Formats: sequence, C-alpha cells, structure tokens
Amino acid sequence: MKYIITESKLDQVIYDYLDELFAAENGNTEIYKLEVFSTQPENRNEPLEGQYDFVNDDYYETNNQEYLFSWTGKEYYESITPNYITQDEMERYSKRTPIVSINDVDRVKKLDSYFGDLWKPAFKKWFVDKTEMDYKTLYTE
Repeated sequence: MKYIITESKLDQVIYDYLDELFAAENGNTEIYKLEVFSTQPENRNEPLEGQYDFVNDDYYETNNQEYLFSWTGKEYYESITPNYITQDEMERYSKRTPIVSINDVDRVKKLDSYFGDLWKPAFKKWFVDKTEMDYKTLYTE
C-alpha cells in the first residue's frame, strides 16, 4: 500500500518524534542551556565565551550527566587562538559557526534510519524553538 504525506505533515511528525527522542525519562521535553567552564589553570572555572551544552531533566535527576547537544560560536574559536589552535584553524572553524553537535550517536542513528536526511531541517526548527539559538553547521558524529 502506498501512502502520500505532505512535506509539512512529515516535518511535524519528525518534530514530534524529536520531542519524544530527546525527552527526559520523566517525559519533560524541555531543554536547558548550560555554560561551559574552562579547565585551564590560568582561568579555571570561568565561563567560556561562545560555547554551551544542552541537557534535559535526566542531567539533574539521574547519574547520567551527559550532554545532548553542544553549541559553539565564533567567539569560542577566537578565544582559544593562538594558545590551542592556529589562526588558519580558527578561520576555518569560524566559517562553519555557529555549530551544533548532537552528542548521542544512537539517537542520530535512529533519526537516520527512520528519516534519512529529511530530519535535519526539522531538527533545526526544533532546536531553535527549544533553545532560541540558531546554527549554521550540524555535526552528527
């Protein structure tokens, strides 16, 4: 049997699935932004400019303190040049910013297996709606 589905309906199905996929064990679909702090001796525990991690309730309620996503802006790469990356590397990374990385490979595999690449535009809308932060580049591995 063949089914026909509109693009907007498919986007809504994917959007709803993203809510379910990234929801906390308690069902809460809210995503929280965390500042990332330096681990370097000269500025230990200071927030890093242009870098954030995102979590759900599981981060606070269980011992599973893993980040769902990381967001990196141009400011981060500028702040670690020249101590940690070269000027050329900073310029190359900066062209891709802002960058979002999905940190759970198993969730990415589920999305790929169900939707191919069709989930990526819906993910962008979902991510912006949840975090109020846009991105240019999505890393999934």
